[in-house]
Amino acid sequence: MKYVIDKGNNDKKLTYYNVNIKGLEVCPINEVPNQTIKVGKVLLVDEKLQNSFIKQRINRKLDKIINFMIRILNDDESSDEDTAMVLDEINRLKGIIVNKYRHYMKDAEYKALLTKLILIEEEFKKSYNEKMFMTLNSNYYEEEISSFRGR
Repeated sequence: MKYVIDKGNNDKKLTYYNVNIKGLEVCPINEVPNQTIKVGKVLLVDEKLQNSFIKQRINRKLDKIINFMIRILNDDESSDEDTAMVLDEINRLKGIIVNKYRHYMKDAEYKALLTKLILIEEEFKKSYNEKMFMTLNSNYYEEEISSFRGR
């Protein structure tokens, strides 16, 4: 679908053209002050725009996940539920990349992004296991058993 406003025409009619355009469909946030037109969906056709939009979205989500990971690793009172939540978010992001953005990315970028996510996931698991091991070792302490001669 394509709508065109013709300013040169005195009638000022909105004409409709039924055109099928393939591209990445994006729902923008309409929070601009004094905006008179609310946009429901935008179709990104240019490959550079698609790539930059996808990178921006994925990097923003990845930054949130990494900040959450750091918070869990630094917090002593984090539980296994928090760890499961982080791993679920990573798997969710993988699913979004595979199902939604795969068609719009190049193969090299796609593979690099998935390997990056897998490496982040493995490093988090390793760091969390080290943290748990250190806390378990610090909780156990040895008591010296000594006996004295009583009167």
